[in-house]
Amino acid sequence: MKKIRQAAHRKKKEKQKRKLFLFRNAEQAFGFIFFILVIYASVWVVQSVKAWMDDPERVVLSQLTLSGEHVFTTEDDIRKAILGLGLPNTYIAQDVDNIQQEVLRLPWVKQASIRKQWPDRLLVHVVEYVPAFYWNDLFLLDKDGEMFSVPLDRIINLQLPQLYGPEGKQKMVLDEYRKLDNLSKQLATSQLMLHIKAAIADERSAWQLFVKQCVANFCIDNQDIKLVLGSEDIEQRYQRFIKLFPEIQARISDSERIVVADLRYENGISVQREKIVQ
Repeated sequence: MKKIRQAAHRKKKEKQKRKLFLFRNAEQAFGFIFFILVIYASVWVVQSVKAWMDDPERVVLSQLTLSGEHVFTTEDDIRKAILGLGLPNTYIAQDVDNIQQEVLRLPWVKQASIRKQWPDRLLVHVVEYVPAFYWNDLFLLDKDGEMFSVPLDRIINLQLPQLYGPEGKQKMVLDEYRKLDNLSKQLATSQLMLHIKAAIADERSAWQLFVKQCVANFCIDNQDIKLVLGSEDIEQRYQRFIKLFPEIQARISDSERIVVADLRYENGISVQREKIVQ
């Protein structure tokens, strides 16, 4: 009986060993362990490569999107501005404030905002000055009198009133121009309106205007009239010319036109005429 119990006990131990050891021999065990290590190493390599690719410290900004109220700004302008800082940095290292300052160096850009979009895109939003006048043939003015410039090849067909005056006096000249332009509109009739093509103020605040005659919304080009207004009572003198212009025009033959009108006289106007070339 004792031997039977011992044999049963040995069989129980053998079954437990078989449960603990799934492999028939050591080679199978080492092979399985090696297989597990290979899988683990492969997963580690894949994750490491993915982490390296996703690391913002290594991703270089390479895409650009330009948006906003822009007519003159191109993506090439923005790229050149960025390259002014050196080679593009990584997503994390690139300072958008520095890029913003470089974009604002473009003389026609009024506002600029820069932000980054993962993984490698730079978003640039610009607002430009809107040209309303030429200033001294070299610059442009917006409606508020802010001075800026645009490359000449981008404004070839831009038709704007021309203002001339002393350096730094653009807002003063613009204010006076608007007063005179308002007189043109207030005194306009269905048969006649004078359009101010150019306004000139010198260092002594003496004014000259170049105006063209418009009839029924049609303006006569290449027949500008030069008005010499002097430095006093500018608006009153211009108003006087507008009121007297139909009478002056009626006294001139169809073969002539007014070239210059000098309004610096208290009791009259001096008019210079020339023959119209057919």
